[in-house]
Amino acid sequence: MNEAEDRKQRSIKILKARGLPVLDSLPEIETVEDTTIRSGEAIVRRILCLTAVARAAFVGQTDPVLPFVARWKLDPHLTPDEREFLQSGKVVETDGIKFSWRIEAIVPLAWAIGLYADLWFPEEETHAEDVLEYWESFSHPDLTRIGHREAADILDQADLIYRAHWAVREGASNGLHGGVVRERHHALNWLICYEDDDWDDVQTDT
Repeated sequence: MNEAEDRKQRSIKILKARGLPVLDSLPEIETVEDTTIRSGEAIVRRILCLTAVARAAFVGQTDPVLPFVARWKLDPHLTPDEREFLQSGKVVETDGIKFSWRIEAIVPLAWAIGLYADLWFPEEETHAEDVLEYWESFSHPDLTRIGHREAADILDQADLIYRAHWAVREGASNGLHGGVVRERHHALNWLICYEDDDWDDVQTDT
C-alpha cells in the first residue's frame, strides 16, 4: 500500500469508528513528495488576518481592528475580500456571519505551527473569545523563525477533513459540525497549497 492509500485508509477507519459514512471511491490526496506546505511565517500572517476579520465580525464594526492591522502591517497580506470588508466600516449581516466563521479556520493553522498538541475532531465550535484574545496579544520577535509540523502530519489532517466534509455534504450530522468542517477544510487545503489557490479561491472539493 502506498503512502496516499495508507493515509486514506487511516482516515476511513477513524470515520467508520465514529459511525460516519465514507465513500471508498473518493480519491487519495497528494503525497508528501508532491506537496508544498506554506511557511510558518505565512501561516502566522494568515492567522493574524483571520483574527482581524473575525474580531470585526463579532463587534459589528471594522474600525476597532484597524490598529491591529496596522501594528502587524497586514495590509499586503489581506485578501481582496478581507480588504474590502475591513474598508466597509459597518458590518452587514452576511459579512458578519461569513467572517465570524474564520475562527474555525484559525484552529488547524494554529495546530500546524504547534500551538495545539492535537487537532481535535471537528464536532463542536471552538471558544471564539479565547482564540481571538490569544492572537490579539500575540508577539514574536521574528516570524521567519516560526516552523510548522511535518508535511505527513498535515496531510493526515487534510485527508481526514476531506472525507469528513464529504460525509457532511451527504447529510451526516451526528458527531460532525458542518461549519467547523467547512472552515477546517478550507484552511488545510490552503495550507497544503491545493491547486495553488490563494485564500479567497481555495476549493474544498469532495
